[in-house]
Amino acid sequence: MKELSLPESLTSPALGARERADSRGRVLLATLPFVIFVGLRLPSLLEPHWYSDEAGYATTAWFSTHGLALYQTIWNNKPPLLFWIYDLALWAFGPSEFGIHLLSTLTGLLALGALWWALQRRTSGWRRVGPLVAAAVLLGIPLLGGDLALPENFLIGPEAVGMVLVLEGLERRQTGWMVGAGLVLATAVLIQQTALAAVAAAVLLVAVRPEPGRGRRIAALLLACGIGVGAGLAPYLAAAGPGRVWYFLVGSYRGYTSESLPLTALTLFPRALAGLLLLVGAVGRRRDAPLAQLAAVWLVADLFAYLLPNRAYPHFLLPAVVPLCLVLSGLHRPRWLAAPRLLRLALPASAALCVGTWAALFAMNASGLFSGLLTLEYIPLSVGRAVGAVTGPQYLSAFGPETLGESQAVAFIRSHHLEGASAVVWSANAWPYLLGRLRPVLPTPAIYMDNFWLGERALLDRVRSALPELVVVDGSGIPGALRDFLDSSYRVVERGAGGSAVWLRVGVPG
Repeated sequence: MKELSLPESLTSPALGARERADSRGRVLLATLPFVIFVGLRLPSLLEPHWYSDEAGYATTAWFSTHGLALYQTIWNNKPPLLFWIYDLALWAFGPSEFGIHLLSTLTGLLALGALWWALQRRTSGWRRVGPLVAAAVLLGIPLLGGDLALPENFLIGPEAVGMVLVLEGLERRQTGWMVGAGLVLATAVLIQQTALAAVAAAVLLVAVRPEPGRGRRIAALLLACGIGVGAGLAPYLAAAGPGRVWYFLVGSYRGYTSESLPLTALTLFPRALAGLLLLVGAVGRRRDAPLAQLAAVWLVADLFAYLLPNRAYPHFLLPAVVPLCLVLSGLHRPRWLAAPRLLRLALPASAALCVGTWAALFAMNASGLFSGLLTLEYIPLSVGRAVGAVTGPQYLSAFGPETLGESQAVAFIRSHHLEGASAVVWSANAWPYLLGRLRPVLPTPAIYMDNFWLGERALLDRVRSALPELVVVDGSGIPGALRDFLDSSYRVVERGAGGSAVWLRVGVPG
């Protein structure tokens, strides 16, 4: 009769204790990046209302569920899922930074989870933990806008999950994974159109692989993505009409891009060359392991797509963090030191062109470096505010002088029971609409977008015609024609920091 043998760990107490210690160590290493990320994101939950894009999205979300129709009577050029997310935060937590930043923290955790999924059975030890820690830091600090709740913050989660599903499909050569990837990537596209860069990268990855069934898998990916995006847009296509939806989601970006990207050899040549090298490089990497190929193509596709508007916005680089950290996980391999074939140089060359152009953009635009300065001050400011060493006005002023002025304007509106008044907020920051429960008389919350889509003359005509009860201005100055209108029909009832002011229409009590 064969004897029953027990595992050595049960018969050797020392060995069993060592295995348990190793298991605890692995758990600690696996959870470390997530703990770092959450720790870095905690201060963002207490940020003041300071970022103009967040204000525009929050106000659009609020009014699109309280009587105004998106793309019809309230305008924005972002897809609808972004506003559903914002409206969820507003419903659950009210008009606070806590709610929107909590949800963007959750999508950051989702992106980290997708990165862990991609690495957990393909790498080990510090080759896994190192890239995860790097991603946790880059996604958590303000340097690339990681502390905010912008479209890039929300799309990184579904984009990362979708691309990991593509990776699984490449390795397993199964169409079902591509269907799942298409549906998940559709949610990223419904947050912001730039997520189409990841969709294009996924199609390119499948197309160049030297394996049968590529057409079927590409069709499954695109069909699933198209169905998901179509389902999300269908209510708006029916309500506002295809023409309006097309203009705001696609057509409006022609002017946005042409304004910042002059058609010269200096601007077009590096972009055209980077795009060509991206295509050539994907072919050159077609026989790489799927993880290495996906990481490189995805990274360069994100760098290239977010470079096209030619604007020095650090948050444009946030979606590239996950593929960058996937690339970092493979840098240990000896093949990186070997003399590469010519085609294999194309992707690094494309990445170098993109990075060089990004560096030139930041060098020419000092305002793009604000997030770097904020990163240095961020944690000391937050700790100082928590312990009382930094006063409320000091904390607000650190995020820009207009932040304090607009908070004073909102306090005045509330204290004088002016909530619900019709209003124009003549400022890039539209938070007073939501915080003061004001009724907009213009089609976009942010005044610079009204100016862009209507033109200055039509904008002033609309303000004169609507005759709002309140006009809230920041310290950036008032156009002369508006000043004449205000002087004739309004009176200043409150002045705040940085030149901000509240103007009340003559005859309105307050």
